Amino acid sequence: MRERLDRFFTGRVILVIGWLWFLVYAFPGYMSYDSVYQLSQARDIDRMNEWHPPLMAFIWSLLDKLVAGPLLMLVVQSVAFLLGLYFVLRHVMTSRAAAVAAVVVLLLPQTIIVMAVIWKDAQMAGFLIASVAALLSDKRRWRIAGCAFLFLATAVRYNAAAATLPILLVLWDYRRTLRPWRRYAIATALWVGITLAAVLLSALLVEERKYPWQTGSLPVDLVGTIRYSPKLSDEEILRDTAGVPWLYKDKLQIRVRRTYSPWNTFLEVTQYPKPIIDYISTDEQRAAITSAFRTLVVAHPLAFVRHRLGVFNTQLSSCAVVWAGFSNAEWGVDLLGHHAHHSRVQLAWVQAMEALSPTDLFRVRLYFWLLVVLLPLCWRDRLGRAMVLSGLLYELGLLVVAPAIDYRYSHWMVVCAIISSILAVTMRIRRPKPKHAGDDSDRDGRRIEQEHVRGAGTDDDLEREVHRHAGIDARLEHAEQTRRAGDRDRTAEQAE
Repeated sequence: MRERLDRFFTGRVILVIGWLWFLVYAFPGYMSYDSVYQLSQARDIDRMNEWHPPLMAFIWSLLDKLVAGPLLMLVVQSVAFLLGLYFVLRHVMTSRAAAVAAVVVLLLPQTIIVMAVIWKDAQMAGFLIASVAALLSDKRRWRIAGCAFLFLATAVRYNAAAATLPILLVLWDYRRTLRPWRRYAIATALWVGITLAAVLLSALLVEERKYPWQTGSLPVDLVGTIRYSPKLSDEEILRDTAGVPWLYKDKLQIRVRRTYSPWNTFLEVTQYPKPIIDYISTDEQRAAITSAFRTLVVAHPLAFVRHRLGVFNTQLSSCAVVWAGFSNAEWGVDLLGHHAHHSRVQLAWVQAMEALSPTDLFRVRLYFWLLVVLLPLCWRDRLGRAMVLSGLLYELGLLVVAPAIDYRYSHWMVVCAIISSILAVTMRIRRPKPKHAGDDSDRDGRRIEQEHVRGAGTDDDLEREVHRHAGIDARLEHAEQTRRAGDRDRTAEQAE
């Protein structure tokens, strides 16, 4: 019976069963406001713009012609994530164990609440983990595919470049066949090329410019800088922000300090509940707020830093909000004609996630500090080092560019923390047990095995080590033969 089960539950079967169980929670794919807006662009109801990745809308437009709605997008992001993670873990564990671990990670509450929604964050995570798996391959075509996955990840998330840089620097030329300076130079050049190509393609796909930086990010940063600046008079603020459409002309800093919160987005600053700046809509206003931002940041750099640190600290303190709607509102249903309902099992699962969402299980700060702790533990293992650095650098990028506070913005860091923990535990379990001190041949053999597992040496280096190991064995054998000959001589002398 045990043998039959072992033959049936192969790695592939476990992956299929796990993915089907994922669909029980996620089918046919949840959609928020961002998702509905992207699908409307994919169907040419709205024009593609920079608020959301144009390439994602373009891919969706192709898939929507095959199966209308979010299902195929859900398949793309979940399959890329599951298979990519499986092949990554195959480097440190058996096929069945890697399949089980990959399924568990996908179904974890911290992961599934994001991977079930058609978001650019979920798409990026799927493409990034697929790129790691491909770059670990010895075959050239898969390494090229890894670069393609990195390109897709960068194109669907504007700040993904912070996550792709460590992946390329650490995992490019994984077997170390090149000198370090050449390996890093090629990896850096690839990273720059991939990033620029993704930005260029996105710009070419844009049909209508919306200027999200000027309309979305700058009003928040401008207000935040004024909030933490030393006392400023209305005349000083109006002089330095000439052309900015303030809704009030008096007591500006007092009003800003009363309404400011690191949770604020451009909606709170420009629309509700107590807006202080009118929505930026004209070229003159965009130029004015850009100039005002530069002037104030140069004049009060510490105020800007305090504001961004406050936003970053709030992001680390955030917990998850479970999104399990098939559309964002009734108008989204009417606009797209997409109707769906939860099954009983699906609804019970969603309610369980909602009950867990306020707990520390979803606390972003926990996973940030977990990565900090894992950094020295995973440093000697290149795969672990790549995952830890990718998650940390991506999260630190939010210190500069986070437009709002949301758990999904930190999802990649959370995924990296979970995967790095698995790698650290697995490598520790697989570490060979120490043998008798003084056994040089065993010690050399252990070192060769460890270097092979970590991919730390070239084939030539490994061959030289094997030859050296053989030489040690030969010398030990010669010493043993000499000892035995001496024993025979002494025995003969005693007999005489």
